[in-house]
Amino acid sequence: MRRKSFLPALALALLPAPAAAQTPRPPNIVVVLADDLGYGDLGSYGHPLIRTPHLDRMAAQGQRWTSFYAASSVCNPSRAALMTGRMPIRIHGGGLNRWANVPASEATIAEMLREKGYATGMIGKWHLGMDEGMHPNDQGFDYFYGTPGSNDAPLKPGIARTYQTTRDAKNEDYDIPLLRQRETLENPIDQPLLTKRYGNEAAQWIRRHKDERFFLYLAHNMPHVPIFRSPDFEGHSEAGLYGDVIEEIDWSVGRILEAVEEAGIGGRTLIFFSSDNGPWRTYYDLGGSAGPLRDGKMTAWEGGFRVPGIFYWPGTIEPAVITGIGANVDLPATFAALTGARLAGGRKYDSVDLSPTLLRGEASPRDRWFYFGHPSGELWAARVGPYKMHVASWETIGDELVGKRGYGNERKHDPPLLFDLRTDIGEQFDIAARRPERVNEIRQAIRSFQASLR
Repeated sequence: MRRKSFLPALALALLPAPAAAQTPRPPNIVVVLADDLGYGDLGSYGHPLIRTPHLDRMAAQGQRWTSFYAASSVCNPSRAALMTGRMPIRIHGGGLNRWANVPASEATIAEMLREKGYATGMIGKWHLGMDEGMHPNDQGFDYFYGTPGSNDAPLKPGIARTYQTTRDAKNEDYDIPLLRQRETLENPIDQPLLTKRYGNEAAQWIRRHKDERFFLYLAHNMPHVPIFRSPDFEGHSEAGLYGDVIEEIDWSVGRILEAVEEAGIGGRTLIFFSSDNGPWRTYYDLGGSAGPLRDGKMTAWEGGFRVPGIFYWPGTIEPAVITGIGANVDLPATFAALTGARLAGGRKYDSVDLSPTLLRGEASPRDRWFYFGHPSGELWAARVGPYKMHVASWETIGDELVGKRGYGNERKHDPPLLFDLRTDIGEQFDIAARRPERVNEIRQAIRSFQASLR
């Protein structure tokens, strides 16, 4: 595989580029990503029944971001942006923010940090390609333990993909392998034990590398359907099976906190938690909650993109609630600033350095966001400041969609819809006719973004 050159990045003129904040020592970094966990699924984000004490502690003692976005409302494009700092529309071209594997020519966070001498580990769901050059071991990770993709594919022939079959799912329904490096350990994987295995594997990996600088990426398969939890968590939550699953994910975060604290490296370890997109609401009780947000996964409504974003670094990040905009695509630039690493040269980035907010409590340097629809891959909405404009939308909930995945009801909006997210977080009251200057401002932001793609 061709070696990637790590040189100063080409700045994306669309967004401001603040000076990197100075830190006394480059931190260890742990990224924990849930799959399809909703904005409202954690206690610290308002869920009345699901207990998440470890994540709530991180939120209380670190920064809890309330306008943090996944880069897509479906998993593959979101993860591609997180890993590379580039939206898939830049990676793949063609004018669409589409679903596709990340090619070997792209540079990942793991490759960037390995250049700085970091040990790199990936545990969990990869979903960015397993062919030569795309496997985690080819994309900068020294260690891989997990699954090639989601826990629902491939589904064995003869089984329909419905709510009923998903609710009654068994391991044997899915040909999902568990890998260590490139070796298959078992197939089908024992899904009820996945979250527990990942938590224990993460803790063991941290203990092995406690005397080194390290980057660990733990990407849970849960709570993507079909959902499973270990016997220890059966009936654990007042919120039923789904609550059990989230509470076990919180337990796995506790295993990481315990490993870091026992190793005496808590003060030099940054831990970040988020989700790859919003909840899959077409699966009802098997899916999560977007809290006060509208709709969920697959849509460009806030429930599809806005997710929990928790940054925890004791002694360095002061406790705060951050209302400014951040996104998972910002992690590479932020980690580069915190570690002294450099993004790979020769390409444009969508990643913005959030370290001034993390380290000094400054306002977030990101002031806009662009929402790409699925499966069309077209730009459906854009946000500038508190105002969000929709040119298209998609609703996943409706009687005609019961038991289905929610495809096929895209709607165009001409004139566009406009919402003030400060007073209308649920996107219910269109104010476009009353605020034409805001519509024009967002249209100009879209034109600037599109121009940056050329």
